[in-house]
Amino acid sequence: MDTSYLREKANCLRNEMNHLWTGTFITCGGAIGFSVLQEKNMWIYAFIVAGFFLASVFLNAYMARRIELFKILNKLNNGEDK
Repeated sequence: MDTSYLREKANCLRNEMNHLWTGTFITCGGAIGFSVLQEKNMWIYAFIVAGFFLASVFLNAYMARRIELFKILNKLNNGEDK
């Protein structure tokens, strides 16, 4: 593959990772914020569970992009064109 293609792909992955990391913190922070409320009802518990679930989904997607980015960076550092 062309190095300019690999660089552009690495930049796109880095951008996606930034969005996923931000989403993880926002959803996890929201879930923690809901968990410290004094009055809780079923909706609050549902939002807490959904927040932690979405945070784990975002973190999993972040780690998958991170692994792919490291593979691309290794290709660029080694000078492989395959």
